[in-house]
Amino acid sequence: MSQPQQRRGTEAEQQQQQGPIKYGDAFNVKGELAGQPIAPQDAAVMRSAEQSVPGVQVPQEKGGGFSAGGFMESAAQYNQAVGAVQPGQASEAAAKQGINITQDPVPGGRIVTEFVAGQVVGQYAVAEAPAAQQQDGAGANKAAAAGEGAGAGGAARHSN
Repeated sequence: MSQPQQRRGTEAEQQQQQGPIKYGDAFNVKGELAGQPIAPQDAAVMRSAEQSVPGVQVPQEKGGGFSAGGFMESAAQYNQAVGAVQPGQASEAAAKQGINITQDPVPGGRIVTEFVAGQVVGQYAVAEAPAAQQQDGAGANKAAAAGEGAGAGGAARHSN
């Protein structure tokens, strides 16, 4: 006597049963924002803001660290797949109150804080580059002339 096996739905059916990923599911946020699905436009604006912060290497590869924008992109793609949001849609709270990033100086670097609708969704420290790497163009050219190669000098100029 065998028991009937429970029918497993398709992946799309399972995703729809689970519902969208909301801000409150992923971040420590409250109020109106917590109940809203993470939307594609929110993710695009956050990623753009992250990329505009000078000297910050936003992790984009698997295992490269946390990025609110990167996570929001993944969540927004999932939310589109389950029909919770449309391509290009923004959440109401983010559209009203905005998405921004602040930088606060601390000894040896700065603290970068990411906000959606005035609530923190990401925060990380950025160390200042050591003085040896902060060469001007002439210093980089001297390094290249000393046999380190043009690539080494170029890297020194661009790493902030």
